[in-house]
Amino acid sequence: MNQEQLNEYFATKWTSNLDQYLYSGWNLVNNVFDNEWVLDVGCGPNPFKGKIKNLIGIDPAFNEADFKVSLEKFETNQKFDVAFCLGSINFGDKTKIITQIQLIVNLLNSSSRIYWRCNPGLFDHQNEDCRKITFYPWNVEDHYELSKHFGFECIETKIDTNNRIYAEWKR
Repeated sequence: MNQEQLNEYFATKWTSNLDQYLYSGWNLVNNVFDNEWVLDVGCGPNPFKGKIKNLIGIDPAFNEADFKVSLEKFETNQKFDVAFCLGSINFGDKTKIITQIQLIVNLLNSSSRIYWRCNPGLFDHQNEDCRKITFYPWNVEDHYELSKHFGFECIETKIDTNNRIYAEWKR
């Protein structure tokens, strides 16, 4: 699927449900301080808006995003303290994943955190069209390898609801 097809799929066939996630859902609100700026990459319908003081949500498929734009086209001079990547850096091969992580890292302050929810390559959405998506098969080792590659430390990984991988990177 290309970006246009992904946008169509997520805008019309997928629904967000933060209530179901133990680690990468609503609990993340408690991990952010009032003075921190948060970038929610692939924010979907922007559910954290109004719950986190300084939050900017970007998403190419949802009008509720603060900026309806892909990560690759997002431009700002703003630097962020925290990034949420909750199911958004999951598509394509490892080269694409690395490219997207670099874009996120470029938007962060030198002392920052990234919170992740990653699909380990499962086609388990409640819609058959998800089988057309190229999911990157994330694993826990990827988080340790890639966090180190980008100058972070992966300080926590857990298996979240639906076998999604939760991770926290810090530098």
